[in-house]
Amino acid sequence: MKKNTKIENQLLEMIQPRIQLIENKFSLGEALTDQDVNTLLVKSAFHHINHLDQRLDEVAADVAQLRIDFCGLEGKFIEFEGRFHVLEGKFHELEGRFHELERRFYELENRFYALEGKFQTLEARFVSFEAKIEATIEKNMKSQIKWTFGLMTFCLTLFKIIDLVVHN
Repeated sequence: MKKNTKIENQLLEMIQPRIQLIENKFSLGEALTDQDVNTLLVKSAFHHINHLDQRLDEVAADVAQLRIDFCGLEGKFIEFEGRFHVLEGKFHELEGRFHELERRFYELENRFYALEGKFQTLEARFVSFEAKIEATIEKNMKSQIKWTFGLMTFCLTLFKIIDLVVHN
């Protein structure tokens, strides 16, 4: 708050005796002169100026506090901005990792498709091999059956001949 200066104090001292005379006149109900009214107006203006000075000091203090608060907020904003940049960096790092995982996934998927193709090829070969084995087994079985029937027929015929020769 602004203190009264020496000039203000001198002005107050100069008009104070006159103010007391005016107050006495007024309390006695006497009429006031133009000079009396002007003196009262000067005192009123002086008090009004002091009040405005006090308000100006309060406003200046508030502005100074607002500047301090703004600087604090600015510091916090800069801190948040730094944190945001750190988070943004981490996001980009995670995004890079995600793209790397996605690339690996596609690589694995391509490998699985390649393996699936190989398995289908092996399955086709196996089916072909299985068909060949079945055909070979069937052919061998028919051949074995033919030889078995032929041998049995030969043996029966031989036994019949031996039986005829022995009985006759």
